[in-house]
Amino acid sequence: MYQDRCIFFSKMGACRHGDHCTKVHVRPTASPTVLFPMMYPNPMAIEHIQDRQWDFQFDRKYLKRHFKRFYKETWRIFMELGRIAELRVVSNLGDHLLGNVYIRFEDPADASHIARELKAKKLNEIILLPELSPVINFADACCKEDLEGKCGRGTQCNYLHIIKVSRKLMSRLEREQDSYWKKRMTVAAEMTVSGTALRSAAGIAPGRRGRTQATSATYAARQDTFLGSVP
Repeated sequence: MYQDRCIFFSKMGACRHGDHCTKVHVRPTASPTVLFPMMYPNPMAIEHIQDRQWDFQFDRKYLKRHFKRFYKETWRIFMELGRIAELRVVSNLGDHLLGNVYIRFEDPADASHIARELKAKKLNEIILLPELSPVINFADACCKEDLEGKCGRGTQCNYLHIIKVSRKLMSRLEREQDSYWKKRMTVAAEMTVSGTALRSAAGIAPGRRGRTQATSATYAARQDTFLGSVP
């Protein structure tokens, strides 16, 4: 159907030609992955400043601390909006990949809801521009040469250069997510039981409002706390 499909957009969810590309950018109507363009404030983006009067190198320890802080905060915020399967941040500095954050959720419905509801909201003064992404398999999207530490295109590569996350940090964040959702499901179950008992006493047919209300209330609270609307 799409013989002129843009391979780069299909694999990375982004293309350096943007809207001027001669190929077709097929945007998914449903996907478990949400792309947040320009969400990660990469310190190395200073390279984009033209004719700057200074030149320096960031301390590697600072860069690691900066990324680790961003990654932990992003995970902890979004894990409450839907169970995260993968969270990927890229180090590319090309305009179409700069600061891109990809979050693949276990439930595509959560991804769709987030892409719709968080449009133009702010997180730490960064305007969110979420969109559903065709990227599902990051093994196809990432740069194989970068994985081997020898990409000749460097930060301007058109394939994803995914910033590495330590196994120790990932294990901790995954445990936090499991614990959070276990508690949340317990509360939802209790609300369902309580609601069923009340409806039974009132002669009302059983339903699933308890769990629905718990989910909606948690989402709304998290949204109000961290994601205020753009003025």
